[in-house]
Amino acid sequence: MTAHPNSLSIWHIMAVVTPICACFFTSSMVFNTWSVYVVPVCDSLGASTGSFASYVSIVYLFSAIAAPFAGSLVQKHDVRIVYTIAVGMCAAGMGACSFYTEVWQFYVSGAIEGAGVVVIVSLMAPVLVTRWFNKHTGLLMGLCAAMMGIGGAVWSMVAGVLLRDFGWQTGYLVFGIIAATPMLLTLFCVRSNPSDVGLLPYGADDAATESDALPQHGISSKDAFRMPAFYLLAITIGLTNGAAQIGNYPAKYVYHLADIGALLVPASEVIIMASIIAMCVQVSQACAKVGLGFIADRSSMMAFILAYGCSLTGILLCWQGAGISTGFVYGSAVLIGVLYGTTNSLGPSVTRNLFGSRDYSIIYSRIAVVVNLIPVAFIPFFAFLADLSWDLLFGASAVIVALIFACSMATIYFGKRITRTVE
Repeated sequence: MTAHPNSLSIWHIMAVVTPICACFFTSSMVFNTWSVYVVPVCDSLGASTGSFASYVSIVYLFSAIAAPFAGSLVQKHDVRIVYTIAVGMCAAGMGACSFYTEVWQFYVSGAIEGAGVVVIVSLMAPVLVTRWFNKHTGLLMGLCAAMMGIGGAVWSMVAGVLLRDFGWQTGYLVFGIIAATPMLLTLFCVRSNPSDVGLLPYGADDAATESDALPQHGISSKDAFRMPAFYLLAITIGLTNGAAQIGNYPAKYVYHLADIGALLVPASEVIIMASIIAMCVQVSQACAKVGLGFIADRSSMMAFILAYGCSLTGILLCWQGAGISTGFVYGSAVLIGVLYGTTNSLGPSVTRNLFGSRDYSIIYSRIAVVVNLIPVAFIPFFAFLADLSWDLLFGASAVIVALIFACSMATIYFGKRITRTVE
């Protein structure tokens, strides 16, 4: 007996497994492991920490530049080619780092990796999931995005071993090879649309036919670009991605508290405490991506309220609660980690909820420009505030999160006025 065309098949499963692997192996290496290399690379090349850290800003900058072109490519061409090239670019950029002798050369890799990783993070999981599934899309996109946090934790530990035993050049070469492994999946195990293999999206209406296998629910990108909800959503998710950089600071903050005698733990435990805090942020952001995606399937508004409510509470706890109890510091790390998980979970989910799936790849690729551009400014901005005053850093962060929440509510308000059609 032939399976119903909208039942779950191996092709549907691979449409989720492929971006999961790409996020776990490739994206996490680009975004979540660079900090492990800072000290050995800078010591080896005689460079400053700031000059090497600019490599990350280059990644974000070129992600923003490449995003609109990537969206058009995914919309018009076979995703197997686009995704395979994107993974290959990230792997090549990372592997090339093993041969560098000057810091500026890392910027070249940053540009290559940025142009490739935006396809994986912003388009691979959202496009494949929304094309192949009509149900549980937010949950599945959140699951894919969560693999970046899990991968970051795993590969950071692997990098530590490689750096200790073989040096940073070998570490980058091994990472480049590992980062390339999802190319086997992108090339052989996915298809652009269910109709390419005679199937329908999972959860499609039983009355659907193969002719309407391609999702056509929503509005055109041309109409979306004229709507306030589009710009408000871009600002909301972009500022979220910038504000999420505060997650890099709770672990550093405990050192400051120890130096001024405000931390209620022995000095010998500060290093362990900082490591646990960093782990709490990473684990929390991975869980938040899945949880927020699940909630967004039911209510975008509730997902926004939970995300920014937790984030604001976490910032205030870290700022004002550290001197009261060390438990507040750990709790703040968990809550701040939710902000980290918001961008890659709610960005794609809310975009689909508001504008539909018809021109999703084009619409979200434009939002991804803002999402990747804003952190370029926030990274040095937060570092500047931390050097001036920790009170100023946390105070400004709290105000920014409150502003983001207001933008998210305005997005929902105008989004309710959108009328989606079916073609």
